[in-house]
Order: sequence, then structure tokens, then C-alpha cells
Amino acid sequence: MFGSLGAPELLIIALVVILIFGVGKISGLGRELGTSIKEFRRAVKDEDAEAARQQQQQAAPPPQNYQQSVQAPPPPPVAAQPPAQQSGDQQKPNVF
Repeated sequence: MFGSLGAPELLIIALVVILIFGVGKISGLGRELGTSIKEFRRAVKDEDAEAARQQQQQAAPPPQNYQQSVQAPPPPPVAAQPPAQQSGDQQKPNVF
């Protein structure tokens, strides 16, 4: 995997890194790395779910409503009425 590096060489490198950075700094980096990987996976999963949802919406035809709408009959025609009298007109009322 690492070419000619074996287990003893990797152990020595790990000890040197721990001595340089300290255990607290390395554990903090590991925690941050794990959190960022978890967030990345969640974002990828959400994006995949959103893409699948959009494909379903595009593939499925919109539901059609086959109910017939009942229309009310039109109102009866209104008989013609004489124009309203204005206050300036002095007409006699029509008496039958």
C-alpha cells in the first residue's frame, strides 16, 4: 500500500507526529474531519433525494380530474324597463 513502508516505519512516523502536534490537537483534527465527512455524506444524500424527487415529478403525468362540472342555467332575460325619471323631468305617471 505505501510501497516499501512497513508497520514499524508507520509506527515511528505516527509517534513523531504525536510528539510534534500533541494528542489534543490530533484528536480535535480527527473530530473535525469526521464531522465534515458526515456533513458531506448528508449533503450528497439530500441532493440525490432531491434529484430523484424531481425525476418522479417529471415522469408522472399530472392527475387529471374527470369529473364533469355542472353549470347553472343562465338567468332568465330581464324585461326592458323604462328609464328612471330624473328630478328635472315633469312627466305624468303612466296609469293603466
